[in-house]
Amino acid sequence: MNVHFTPKALKGIDSISKFIFLSGYPEMAINFANELYDFGLTLAFFPEKYPICRFEYFAKRKFHCAVYKDYIFIYQINAESIIIYNIIHSRLMQ
Repeated sequence: MNVHFTPKALKGIDSISKFIFLSGYPEMAINFANELYDFGLTLAFFPEKYPICRFEYFAKRKFHCAVYKDYIFIYQINAESIIIYNIIHSRLMQ
């Protein structure tokens, strides 16, 4: 199964990385961006592992929410691929 990141999801990874970089940790910023991207790719192996999001807005659209560290990957499973729509900090979902 293929994994596709929307421009918004890629921008999310970039924003997270920039925040870490500007906090004075350039090497950590690169490593964590790679970790986020790699985690997204692993969703192809067990796409149903993570449940439909519990938040009504996402649940209505049958989006899944996968938690990685403090971040939530919001994605949808299609017949041939997984589309990651956004990556947000978990505090924004409370």
